[in-house]
Amino acid sequence: MEVRTDFRCRVKCAGVAAVWLLMTLAGDADARALSADAERERHQDQAVAKVNGMPIFASDLNAMIKAEERVLKVRLAHDPARLAKALADVKRNALDGLIDFQLMEDEFFRLGGMISKEAIDEDVKLAIQEAFKGNREALMAELNAIGMTYDKYRKLRERIIIVDAVRARIANNVVVTDKMVREHYEKNQQRWREPVSVKFHTLTIFNTTANARTVAENLRTRLVNGGDFAVMARANSKDSRADDGGAWPWTRISDINATVGKTIVKMKKGEVSEVLEQSGTFILLRVDDVREPDPKPFESVKAEVKMSLMEELGRERIENRLCQLREAADILKWGPA
Repeated sequence: MEVRTDFRCRVKCAGVAAVWLLMTLAGDADARALSADAERERHQDQAVAKVNGMPIFASDLNAMIKAEERVLKVRLAHDPARLAKALADVKRNALDGLIDFQLMEDEFFRLGGMISKEAIDEDVKLAIQEAFKGNREALMAELNAIGMTYDKYRKLRERIIIVDAVRARIANNVVVTDKMVREHYEKNQQRWREPVSVKFHTLTIFNTTANARTVAENLRTRLVNGGDFAVMARANSKDSRADDGGAWPWTRISDINATVGKTIVKMKKGEVSEVLEQSGTFILLRVDDVREPDPKPFESVKAEVKMSLMEELGRERIENRLCQLREAADILKWGPA
């Protein structure tokens, strides 16, 4: 069957954890078409896509985008640049994600899948335990905040079970050899290293005066021209390391705040940073030394490497199957107005 879409076979499935929050796709396990009442409710709702005749509505798309935005704004509140990119990615990929989700659900029923009421009950119970420490009132407060009923929440949990079941079936029984595991280790050794550590200096100026940035820029010029960082930090810095001349002990990059850490990983030994602005301060950095540990011995992480390879191959299987489903499906995609 001809596919009327410009899909390319690449990973575009929306993250399940984000999708279940607010996704309101049409259709369910009992009826594969909208009821007359639901149809009347949607008569002014624009369809943005159809998957094998099943519509995806603009309200569904907007709901999922808002849900993912809600999560991202909390998770990336400290990193505005990364947040802006993530929000743009959500809007760009949301519709394709919903289409893939519908394809996976169709696959479940094609394979004869069934879900018992008891399985859904148990899943909802576990979800409340994990997300709200078992507090159903907290769940209801969150649902009220996003305008969702408990019945809709339960239906969404059911649909997540469906997609997880299909993904598990596709990825099941991946077989790997010792040679494949060793090659995966050699190719991805950075995954099995301890985090990179650095020794560095900081000089911090409070941004409380009109000329604070100018002061920081002048100090940087002196440092670049050979000024003694320790002496200048003791005389000018306002951070907790000032009495030590701005010197920090060996510190893992992963333990350093995002702004400073992202700058340090790009710096060479002995380099002085540009003036960084963060939380009402201007910061100067100098990297003194970098320590990148050797990877852990293969035998000590062999089981972890094997699991990583199996998960990677499982994801490839899932994506390959999605490619096949996209190619075989009758997909119409118009996108939001």
